[in-house]
Amino acid sequence: MLTLISPNTLRTIVQLSGEAIRDFLSQADASQFKGEAHEAIVSFKANPSGFSDDKLVSYGADTVAAIYYPVRIEVRGTTQEGAAQMVAKGVWGPKRVEVTAEIAQKCKELGLGLHLKLAGTSSIEFNVDGVDKALPIHFLQGAFEDVLKEMNYKPGAQIDSFKSKMIIAADGDGTIYDGPRIGVLPGLADSPVRDALCAYLQAGGVFMLVSGNDMNRTFKRLVDALPQELYCRVLVAANGGAELVYVNAEGRAVPVSGYRKKALDLSHQSHQHVLDIIYIGDDGSMEGNDYPAFKAVGFKNSVLVAPKFLAEYDPGLKPCYVGGLLQGTRQYLEDFLSSRIK
Repeated sequence: MLTLISPNTLRTIVQLSGEAIRDFLSQADASQFKGEAHEAIVSFKANPSGFSDDKLVSYGADTVAAIYYPVRIEVRGTTQEGAAQMVAKGVWGPKRVEVTAEIAQKCKELGLGLHLKLAGTSSIEFNVDGVDKALPIHFLQGAFEDVLKEMNYKPGAQIDSFKSKMIIAADGDGTIYDGPRIGVLPGLADSPVRDALCAYLQAGGVFMLVSGNDMNRTFKRLVDALPQELYCRVLVAANGGAELVYVNAEGRAVPVSGYRKKALDLSHQSHQHVLDIIYIGDDGSMEGNDYPAFKAVGFKNSVLVAPKFLAEYDPGLKPCYVGGLLQGTRQYLEDFLSSRIK
């Protein structure tokens, strides 16, 4: 079973999302919103024709220029067989939860085999059922040694992951680097996490970035800040878990063999490896896209760096709450090295 959304399904969800975005923008009161939400509502009411389905898709087509459009539809990881993920951005506030539920119900009635997740402050992610941030974790639990060999992993002086089965996985925005703003796309190079992450990699640790964001954009934000000798210890899962790549010696993204075709089937099988795996994320909500990853590694192996522990978070995550966003991640990595690496 493929991790890709079929072309026919893609057309349907683009239409459903476009209608929901235009409905929200037409009814929203701009005075009740700030920042990009305020600008988007004002812009729509001045020029509704600029928000057609085709326009929204075009705004999200360029992975670099997309950050300049607060309202857009991104079709990610496109192949002849479909797309890895679709993301609709342009509904803010409590209305987003309502809209997501309505679209999810329509998808269910149509038998599309999709699930929807909230991301950031205004995005809705669409993936094939079973494709989420838990999928690359389950895949590694069934194929870890093979992946290490394929990525040409080389142990460090303190960590040999062939022996220890050790890996740290983490979310991107708000966890490894700051989230995007209009016209600004922060990366690891600008993050207080960089030195601590590089120290962990230098020791021999394997790191997997697990992002709901676009693969090309995510890969660049991470890998551009890493020394070349650390590439062999880095994996990137993106597009909501639909794609998994490793970094080759030239710093390019190389798809992990069989992931798109085998990951979903492998996730239902008994796992061959017991991994020493940690997941770090900034969203403890059961509706958020970090939650499947927390469940996949178990709450005892989870690290929550959200700025506050909100009432809607799963209470099971309370013992693993660190807080601090990027600073929390940095501190955890430093403590991990000092306590577990001798």
